[in-house]
This record gives sequence, structure tokens and C-alpha cells, in this order.
Amino acid sequence: MNTPEKSLTPDPRRARRTRRAVTGPRVAGAALALLATALAPLPAAQAAAPRAAACAWTATVLPVPADLNGGGVVTAADSAGGHAGYGEFVSPWGGSDRTVLRWKNGVATAYPVPADLHDPEVTGVDRTGTMVGHGGPLGEEHAFRSRGGALERLPEPAGTTSSAATGINDAGDIVGHVGRKRTSGTYVYTVDQAVIWPAAAPGTVVALTGLPAGQTRATGIDQDGTVLVEHTPVTTDAFDGTAVHLWRAGTARKLTLPSGTVTVRAASIAAGRVAGTTYGRSGTEERGVLWDTNGTPLRPEGSLSLLSVNRTGQSLGWTSGDDGVWQLDRRVTTLPNAGLNVSADDGSVAGWSRTTTGGSHRPTVWRCR
Repeated sequence: MNTPEKSLTPDPRRARRTRRAVTGPRVAGAALALLATALAPLPAAQAAAPRAAACAWTATVLPVPADLNGGGVVTAADSAGGHAGYGEFVSPWGGSDRTVLRWKNGVATAYPVPADLHDPEVTGVDRTGTMVGHGGPLGEEHAFRSRGGALERLPEPAGTTSSAATGINDAGDIVGHVGRKRTSGTYVYTVDQAVIWPAAAPGTVVALTGLPAGQTRATGIDQDGTVLVEHTPVTTDAFDGTAVHLWRAGTARKLTLPSGTVTVRAASIAAGRVAGTTYGRSGTEERGVLWDTNGTPLRPEGSLSLLSVNRTGQSLGWTSGDDGVWQLDRRVTTLPNAGLNVSADDGSVAGWSRTTTGGSHRPTVWRCR
């Protein structure tokens, strides 16, 4: 499963998709176990998708090594019971450092972070436990993968100034984008190109062909090799997506955008479904969008943004006040004092929780029981 990446170019409207901290205070003291509402019958066109039964969403807090006093966050799931993300050490003199964490069978394994990959974000993990992501100074980040208990940078084309790995499938194919800095007067920005690091050709990086001219970012990859791609025709400014494509073997299919969309973020793909967020003309009118397997864009009820979707169409993201979980276009539950980042194929959701406003984040997995 993949999770959305942070922008390689500073842009206040395109906030980090895997959130380190909440954007405002959340109500403290609310219970983490909630009763989810039963889903209403789905429209006939969606009848094949599974329904969610009424259940209680129960939280399991994952361990964090004792030296990571700043807590931790889950940002990726392998859908076989394992998770990945980061823990944080907070210095008493200010500042903090991240360590990449992998959780399996209730045990946390820490991966030391090389100096040029500091402040890393893990965006995906496959069933073998290979993690991918990116880290480094904003605008000069570099894509990485895990191998043998360590993190290593992925190869970049000549002239690249930044890169990001945004997803990996169980075949080991890794996708993302590479960037090259450009200068216009005093304005410095990055032009991005979607790429794949193919498992069949280790140590190589290949640009995705067959896409429209302009800038592209691969933001996820499905198990069948279909790559989720954001596109903008502009190369004279920082990236702001205006179209979404599904790419496979050199052929791209453009998805239909909901009416009124000006810009779009495509966050996650699973079993042909795509989760994302659209923006209207003001640039701040956020609404979540879920493209079904036939390419139809759905508007999940009350969703302001969707960050992740699993193979059954269970998605998660932001709603008014709290983070929420949806089954196709029906809201299943909301979870207070929580930040949700990934919807796993085993039906669990994961991210962080906390017990008090301003308290440390705790890496947490919720399951509907």
C-alpha cells in the first residue's frame, strides 16, 4: 500500500499528506473505540462491493523504542499485519530527529537514517517488508528504499536535484518522481517527471512514456502494475496537478474529473479504485473524490479529502472536525483524537492517536470488530 507524499516544492496549499501534526486542536478525552454506523444499501452499479457491518472500531497502540520520546506515526501498511512509519526524538533544547520504524508481530524495528535522508517519510511497504519513501531538505529530497536493515538512496537520472518514492507493489516495482530545479529571475522552482524503479531491472530508473507534455508525478502503483499519475501542462511554475491518469505499459488513460474541479491531488490506488482530493476556483474548496473501478468519480459523504483506499473501496481522510472512514461513498465512522494515513487491504486503518491535546503521537492501528 502506498501513502501520499509531501510536496518537493514549498506550497502552503499543498500540505503534507501524511501529517506529522494536526492542523488545529482536537477534542481531548474522547474514546478511541467507536460504534460505526451500518451502511445503507449501495446503488446497483456498486452492488458488487462489500458492505461494512455495524461494529466497534478498536485501537491498538504500537510500541516505540524507549529513546524515541516524541512518539511515532504509522504511514504505510503491508496488508499482511505489518506497518511502517517513523518515530521521533525530541531534544530538550529544541528540534527533533526522525527514525524510520517497521512494525511486525508487535515488534518495532528501527532503521538508522543517513544524514542526507533526514526527516524521512515512509510512503509504502510491500509484503516482504521493503519500505520506500523520501527524505532530506525540502526541495532537495531523495528517494530511498530499505534493504538489509538499512536505508539506501534510489538511483536518479543525471541532472536530477530531487526525487521521491511514493509507492511500491508486491512485485517490488517502485514509483515516484524526479525533479530538476529551474530559475526564473529570483524565483526557483522544480519541474517533476514521473518515474519507475522496476524490480526487473535493479539499479535503474525509467521515465514513464506515453503521458502528455508538461509535468508528471507518479503517486501510487497498483498490484497489477497500473501507475497513478498526476499531470499539469505547465513547466514554468511549481507543480499543481490539473489531471489524473492511469498508466500501464506505456499507455495512459485520463480519469474524468468532477464538475468544478480546477486542481486535483491523486493520493492512492488499489484494485482499480483511486482516492484523492479536488479543489475549486478559490483554491481552498476541498472535497474528497473516489474513482470507482469503472472510472466514475464518487463524492464520499462529508469528505473534505481522501488520502488512502484499499482493494475493497474502503477509504479514509478528513471530514469536518475529525478524520473519517468511508466504504465507497458512504461514511462508516469518524475517529476523534486521531490522524489516519493508510487504509490496509486487511480492513484496518492506521496512523496516530493521542490522549491529550498537544500530547505525543502514538502509532495506532484501528480494526472494525
